[in-house]
Amino acid sequence: MKNKLFYLLMLLFAISTFSCKDDEVVSSDGYSSEREFMTMFRKDDNTGKGDSDPYQCQTVDLNDIQLYWYGVKDCAGYEIKMALQPNVSSGLAKDWENKDYILIDTIVGAEVTDLLIKDLQYSTEYRFAIRTLSTKGEGYHSKWYGYGSGRQWADYLGITTGDRYNVPEVIVVNEVTKTTFRINIDRAYATSGDDGTFKTNFEVDENGNFVIQTISVGASPTNPDATVAEKWVNYTITSADFERGYIDVDGLQENSVYVINAENKNIPVHWDAIYNTCVIRMDGESGDPILVEHICDPNDTIPGATSYNASRLDTILSNYNSDASLAEGTVFELEGGKTYYFATSVSLCKGLTLRTKAGTGRAKVLMNGMSAINGVCQAMNFMFGRQPQSGELGGINIKSLIFEDIDFDCPLATNYGDGTATGNYFINMYSNGMAVTLQSFELRDCTFQRMIRGFVRVQGSNRKNFEKFLVEDCLFYNCGYYDNTGRGYAWIAGDGTPSTGKSNIFENMIFRNNTFYDSPRTCFFTDNGKSLSWPSNIHYNITLENNTFVNYSTRSSGRKIFDLRYLPGGSKITVKNNLFILTKKDGDDRNLYMEGMDIRQINGSGEITFDIEKNYSTNTNLINGSIFSSSGFSANKNSAGYWSEYNLPGKDELEVHLGEVGISPIDLMVSPNPPHINLDPNMHEVDNLDGLYYKNTNVVRNHEIYKLGIGDPRWAKTVMP
Repeated sequence: MKNKLFYLLMLLFAISTFSCKDDEVVSSDGYSSEREFMTMFRKDDNTGKGDSDPYQCQTVDLNDIQLYWYGVKDCAGYEIKMALQPNVSSGLAKDWENKDYILIDTIVGAEVTDLLIKDLQYSTEYRFAIRTLSTKGEGYHSKWYGYGSGRQWADYLGITTGDRYNVPEVIVVNEVTKTTFRINIDRAYATSGDDGTFKTNFEVDENGNFVIQTISVGASPTNPDATVAEKWVNYTITSADFERGYIDVDGLQENSVYVINAENKNIPVHWDAIYNTCVIRMDGESGDPILVEHICDPNDTIPGATSYNASRLDTILSNYNSDASLAEGTVFELEGGKTYYFATSVSLCKGLTLRTKAGTGRAKVLMNGMSAINGVCQAMNFMFGRQPQSGELGGINIKSLIFEDIDFDCPLATNYGDGTATGNYFINMYSNGMAVTLQSFELRDCTFQRMIRGFVRVQGSNRKNFEKFLVEDCLFYNCGYYDNTGRGYAWIAGDGTPSTGKSNIFENMIFRNNTFYDSPRTCFFTDNGKSLSWPSNIHYNITLENNTFVNYSTRSSGRKIFDLRYLPGGSKITVKNNLFILTKKDGDDRNLYMEGMDIRQINGSGEITFDIEKNYSTNTNLINGSIFSSSGFSANKNSAGYWSEYNLPGKDELEVHLGEVGISPIDLMVSPNPPHINLDPNMHEVDNLDGLYYKNTNVVRNHEIYKLGIGDPRWAKTVMP
């Protein structure tokens, strides 16, 4: 409230008073001390009126934006700029002054205090800036309002246009080569996919066909210089094309991305005239792996880079996204034993492999975390997909994203025990990101530390489809503890705001041979928690196999491994050969919680397949003989136990076994206990996992955990047969 009062007082001062001026002073940026008062766009942060203000800046009619600002007496007018959020979200003047980023730069008279901008792109976030112009000229204009980065809530204006109504898919692109692709056309109106608005929003002719006259093919803003033959820029579809049902487009550039639209020229507004948009990347040959040489620049200006002897990596991967000379699927290799870093978050919108060069040891990649500003760790993430640029309404297709043999860390990231928690992830997603289809996402033989808020998170209303998701032979520790109860985001946080039920990141998700050590976080697998009418081709297929969990999310109850309340029919859940351990040092009096599953409803066909068997636990911190404090796999409510007849190995196998003779964590392993105790600010932090190896004893060799190969197999390698 104090900030709002400050801004209101400043405005009143600007509008209704004048000052006695001493001799004019010119600042270092060339502006006079007598410059005009800075106006501001009207928003709740400076009016305090919220939606009750009839003059607040807002979206109207889905894709029109109405701007209002405060008038300044006796000024010469106002200059208003508009840009896409991704291009100016830094808040830096250099971005706002980049002509390639500015969509509107207009001047209005002194008597004008509002501006209506019509027919903008749907589902797109725009940023706005404004300054007051002086009758005395450039050196007297006010400072710009709106150059804020988004963290300074009162100093910027961002408005997102509404989501477009349901759109029929009249074009599909396939048979993609290096320089050609085929556009298949299906203009027949059908009720499939129609929510009742197709004929309201799209023209259908007397023959029952959607009206389409032209196809446009253009270079994506990611590679604006990609070549397009002139005939395809605005191609008029012929009757022969319609009869044949497809158009073969040629003369394109390999490795480049193109945007394809079908349009009805009878509709005057472009964003309403186009149907579904296709975004396609051309094929190419990836060539030999590229070695990213470790170069620590002694003059590096990124804080912490030289002290960590780190070589910058984010710019190389970001430039790759738009580099048409490098094909999708390029392999980047890092030098073993060397450290690389990110200074900015990196969009993953073009398939690649990032790995340590074989035979050189392990490379380390720092997701920044090398410095703090005002006590806040500077953490970065990978980002699935990317934000759209002007004209991009479709989704992107990514082949494979593969990470191998790398240690990922964010060294200065802090958790709740440190007083403040860093809100970082390994991979996040833009809330306004483009729809994504990802053929394969694979993490192999990597370690992950200090990913505090979440591990993998998708978000936003656009579609996300991951065809394969594999995490194998990885270690996770020093993660989580985002708040006192161990919340934050799930390890795998699925679609939180689905619009159609067509998204599916769980189509083929496998976690195998991994260890998760004392990293309090909310549920492991979770989605939207909503009962949806999934299409018949959407199924979940999740496999959790041969993993070791030591103190999985123990800080409070409600942290399920599977928090998938409403599943699409035909789904399959496999949970086999996992080891669950709850353990703590003597004198640690805290409760240790662990919960298994919350599945309440199977939609669609109502059928599900469980394959749950040979899961074991150690024998300490049990409740009524179970490692689960509640919601075990065998529970007869909201769990697999309710659908026990669908479990392939049988009902008894839903239980987590102790073995004929139970074994404690300290009898099984060398030093499994987390090193800290209750109320220690450093609890949930450990230097390494060297103590998890199995003891070489008869007790271990004779136990089912060892004999059946339960859990992460790496910990049994020291035991002699």
